[in-house]
Amino acid sequence: ISGFPGTLPLVELHGLILSPPFTYRCWLVLWGILHTCPTQASVLLAQQLPQQLTSPGYPEPYLKGQESHTDIEAPEGFAVRLVFQDFDLEPSPDCEGDSVTISSRGADAIRLCGQQGSSLESPPGHREFVSSGRSLRLTFRAHSSSQNKVAHLHKGFLALYQAIAVSQPSGDSKAATTPGADPPRIQNLGQDSNYEAEQTGTPSCPSLGTWKDRQDGEEVPQCGPVCGRPVVPIARNPEASGSWRAELGNFPWQAFTSIHGRGGGALLGDRWILTAAHTVYPKDSVSLRKNRSVEVFLGHTDVDELLRLGSHPVRRVVVHPDYRQHEPHDFTGDIALLELQHRVTLGPSLLPVCLPDSETLYRRGLGGYVSGFGVENGWLTTQMKYSRLPVAPREACEAWLLQRQRTEVFSDSMFCAGDEVQRNSVCQGDSGSVYVVWDNRTLRWVATGIVSWGIGCGKGYGFYTKVLNYVDWIKRVMEGKD
Repeated sequence: ISGFPGTLPLVELHGLILSPPFTYRCWLVLWGILHTCPTQASVLLAQQLPQQLTSPGYPEPYLKGQESHTDIEAPEGFAVRLVFQDFDLEPSPDCEGDSVTISSRGADAIRLCGQQGSSLESPPGHREFVSSGRSLRLTFRAHSSSQNKVAHLHKGFLALYQAIAVSQPSGDSKAATTPGADPPRIQNLGQDSNYEAEQTGTPSCPSLGTWKDRQDGEEVPQCGPVCGRPVVPIARNPEASGSWRAELGNFPWQAFTSIHGRGGGALLGDRWILTAAHTVYPKDSVSLRKNRSVEVFLGHTDVDELLRLGSHPVRRVVVHPDYRQHEPHDFTGDIALLELQHRVTLGPSLLPVCLPDSETLYRRGLGGYVSGFGVENGWLTTQMKYSRLPVAPREACEAWLLQRQRTEVFSDSMFCAGDEVQRNSVCQGDSGSVYVVWDNRTLRWVATGIVSWGIGCGKGYGFYTKVLNYVDWIKRVMEGKD
């Protein structure tokens, strides 16, 4: 019945009947009160680029006594790959309580549950689950408990699912192709899944680039690359400190730059690199006399592999007008954009990061991640490393600078991160790399800061360009209006 809750029309696309993501819900009106049934079911269509699947209400704590079934279907010739990015269920002995069950036709079901003493936000063994056929079912159960009267704070799960190609070398056996291997050519799912419509209702996007056209005097909505959704989830452990080696695909936006030395940056869209202005125009007098080329490397976590892949020619460099190269103690406006000569080909190891749109992404204590190829223990690293650092209270950083009698300007266009008693793992060579946080509202990684300046590489705080203050400028430059 048209308009009835829980019904959506089928969509016909190129002669195929596709069912869009929809949910069957059961409704009951009783004495003027609307109730929902505790069991829900939904069907999702997997595509090449990972999409998010969450437990009901995520990231808010889930309710007891509910159950949901989700069937994920892939197109013909594809299988479904599932990876958990966040897994937080109430612990129970022998999985007798809350659980997630993964099942696929022709394979034994796998049951996951909260483990006693496990840390929050730790995915179940960093495992990936691949369907034996073209469909996979995920069942989430939150059992009722008469003994547990108090509200719990477990938020459920966040998983990424995608369609991966399968091949049949001989007989009936099927081998799944996963990112990171050397797969056969992955089929096209009808449109390039690395791109998405920037306005609701756009039927498809071109295979390359952002486009705009006019038909009968009307502008066609633009298409842009999908941002902030890495194929390989970042292992988020709020209790850990230090730095870790990044896996290929963890930070697919990370750029390695070589201008006046080693630096970093982040891919925006498929043609722009966001970085710090001081990597292009350093504040030290020695570098002022040097006329260096601008080299940008993308798509890997190993420096030797990046060099083998080759640099991406830079068409132009745009530095923010507030940046003052001859003022060594003021890093206001420490932001720059590098436009590449050619658009890059997006894939699992090369995807853009998102830009911020809210002050809530800068709240104190919020954990963020910095990746890069900077100095570690006095040596230049050959592998991409990453660290987790919390957004620090502004007053704490001001007091820390005052105690050390520092004269650097800490303006409103900056923020600080780290901890006074823990070692700051950001060091020389990381300049220009971005500080990213997870946005629970959009379910994407967002670049809120750019590594700008600090006092040595020991314990203490690091200072970052606040990207939110420059979003309008970034968009004007990328659109050719500045």
